[in-house]
Amino acid sequence: MRKLKFHYEMQLKFSGDVIRHSFALRCLPKETCTQHILQLAYTISPHASVSTGSDAFGNILCSGFLEQPHDHFSFTVDGVALTNSENIDSGSLQHLFCYPTAQTTLTQGAAPYLALAQEMHDPLQKALAMSSKLYRSFTYKPNTTTTQTTAQQALDQGTGVCQDYTHIMLALCRLCHIPARYVAGFMTGEGATHAWLEIFAGGQWMGIDPTNNRIVDDQYIKLSEGRDASDCIIDKGVFFGNVSQSQSVLVRVTQEAL
Repeated sequence: MRKLKFHYEMQLKFSGDVIRHSFALRCLPKETCTQHILQLAYTISPHASVSTGSDAFGNILCSGFLEQPHDHFSFTVDGVALTNSENIDSGSLQHLFCYPTAQTTLTQGAAPYLALAQEMHDPLQKALAMSSKLYRSFTYKPNTTTTQTTAQQALDQGTGVCQDYTHIMLALCRLCHIPARYVAGFMTGEGATHAWLEIFAGGQWMGIDPTNNRIVDDQYIKLSEGRDASDCIIDKGVFFGNVSQSQSVLVRVTQEAL
């Protein structure tokens, strides 16, 4: 069990004013079997009314609208979570996570991973074996993929980021008939948001982080879950204005005394 203090900050800067800006954000951690949110607060600039609800997967969804001209947009979240990965998440709707999506389909290159998995009987061991091979074979390299890159494209080029590791592993697990879902969230340290997967095995959901070749433990905070990254988009918006934009994201997670 750990007590984690977290800070998330997303900033958008526009080259000029935009108007009629609609936004939808999934950057608030939710209550789960493995995490309890002790404190949670957020700020938004420019000020806007925010409606909070949930999407089809139970993720917290914040939506709002900015009518007036503005040349920036920021959303900051601060809070404290109590995490305990030993709690059992028996979950539900496992069948939703058994099938490939547009971003998690592999038609070639999977054979070596599947052959390795066939040597084992336990779903968790199958997934961990494939994750370990991917960790050795795949190279973490930012700016070589985009949010639209598919598992097949990433596997073919052999480089990518956490989203790509996760999409490849989702495809491999589903080919092995292991229900698997995409997870977006935070990890202890400082940097950006992170992605990993959870598989359903032995009557419960268990997290695997293929980017770091490890089992997910109390150092992780979940924001959202879904079939792939498109179900877990952290910030999405539409606005009117002929402008360019730049985005920066900062995540900081530190451990506090219990």
